[in-house]
Amino acid sequence: MKYGVHVVFSGHEHFYERIKPQQGIYYFVSGAGGKLRKGDVRVSSLTEKGFDKDMHFILIEIVKDELHFQTISRTGETIDSGVLSNQTRKNGKTGN
Repeated sequence: MKYGVHVVFSGHEHFYERIKPQQGIYYFVSGAGGKLRKGDVRVSSLTEKGFDKDMHFILIEIVKDELHFQTISRTGETIDSGVLSNQTRKNGKTGN
């Protein structure tokens, strides 16, 4: 990765979506904390997980070389969760 970017968070859309990694970069869209647009997720071959049925938030914790994420709906349901490892350090590179 030229600039050492491993994850991108965007919030403009009013739903949750996690895109399959593109060239080693993970993409998250999280914008349904204040307003919801049901039916706006357009699932494609790039969509890993999509949710537009309720408001949500993402809990993120970074521990050493791991990013832990959990997406939680307004009612407390876990919509999505996982752990992303820092692949740059695993490959012996430190980035920029």
